[in-house]
Amino acid sequence: METTPSGLLLSRDLMFTVKIVSTARELGRTVRAVGRVEQAEAFLTEHRPRAVFVDLAAGDLVAPESLAKLMATAPDVPFLAFGPHVDADALEAARAAGCREVMPRSKFTLKLPDLIRTYLGDAPAAG
Repeated sequence: METTPSGLLLSRDLMFTVKIVSTARELGRTVRAVGRVEQAEAFLTEHRPRAVFVDLAAGDLVAPESLAKLMATAPDVPFLAFGPHVDADALEAARAAGCREVMPRSKFTLKLPDLIRTYLGDAPAAG
């Protein structure tokens, strides 16, 4: 049974996508990954997720103008960005764009379960 995703991931990195989606699933949440701005915009409009995870290594998908467009589509949804620690410009651009949290990928990986619990809510009760 497919549940409505509570989170959105903007990423083109298959290995990292699997890690995030599977961690969310283990915690009883659903995260949908998309690789194109149009997909992200449609998802935000239709589903209004609780949070958007932004992989800053995803090129034009997460360019400042793309993030601005997506944030305007869902201004009440928090965007959480992560990227290579050596890419200080991308991390700063995400902060400037209005991402609620911005961190290096290593810190994001360590905090992932807590971020999912915090932003996507506790898992629904089994029943």
